[in-house]
Amino acid sequence: MKLSPEEYGAYWRASIYVAAGFLLVFLSYRFVITELFAFGNAGALIIGIFLFAALTFAGTFVAMLGVARVVRTAIDAEMRG
Repeated sequence: MKLSPEEYGAYWRASIYVAAGFLLVFLSYRFVITELFAFGNAGALIIGIFLFAALTFAGTFVAMLGVARVVRTAIDAEMRG
């Protein structure tokens, strides 16, 4: 599979999306959510659970955008050559 410079750049941008998605989920859990869970009262737990769900959804969405771009670029390169 020979990649054009545009396709090669698309692979790198897609890998950045995947890494950013995983990093968003990891860092939000590590530094934001665990602090809210440590309080122990009901309000902080509810906010922590909501933020964890929202940030996990956002991180997964960004990662899947990257995976979709990788697949689309690979299919375009295979169909062309």
